[in-house]
Amino acid sequence: MPRKKQTEHEAPPSPERVAVGDEPTSQAEEVVRVTLPEGRVVVFRLGDQSYALPIDVVQEIQQIVEFTPVPDSAPALVGMIDVRGRIVPAIDVRVLVGLDSRQYTLDTPMILCHAHGRLVALVVDEVDDVITLPDGSIQAPSKLYALADRMIGICVLESGLVIILDPERLIPDTSLAATDNDGGGLDL
Repeated sequence: MPRKKQTEHEAPPSPERVAVGDEPTSQAEEVVRVTLPEGRVVVFRLGDQSYALPIDVVQEIQQIVEFTPVPDSAPALVGMIDVRGRIVPAIDVRVLVGLDSRQYTLDTPMILCHAHGRLVALVVDEVDDVITLPDGSIQAPSKLYALADRMIGICVLESGLVIILDPERLIPDTSLAATDNDGGGLDL
């Protein structure tokens, strides 16, 4: 999947407030809608729940490869992998969202994406598809969700709800610090 090189951090999705319900705006529940710059996401699964990442941060999808463990690392950092000569941290997304880790198989996919100016491999249960989101389908997350601070929003699709994650907020920069061997990081 070709990817344009980012030179600046793109602006976060912009929220838009919309009144919902049959009542006048002053009494209706207010829903905050969010839009993504490209409107496309890579949908993946963790257990029975669908999650997504904006397409503009995803470089490619690969099957799992052997990890080199990183001693004394963050719990979600499962190891390092070699991607065409580049050392990339492999991170278990299940751990990042508060789920129990699973045993990996040869069919376990990794989503190679960009976070904190670095390439990272996110280990997920299954990758579904790349989809274009319908206009107005993303709602900002409620502060009641434990993951709210790591989400862009929740998309309502016919197949169910999809939680759209923000990799900059999902992946703690401290997880990647363990992979810096020269202090310069794995900058692109």
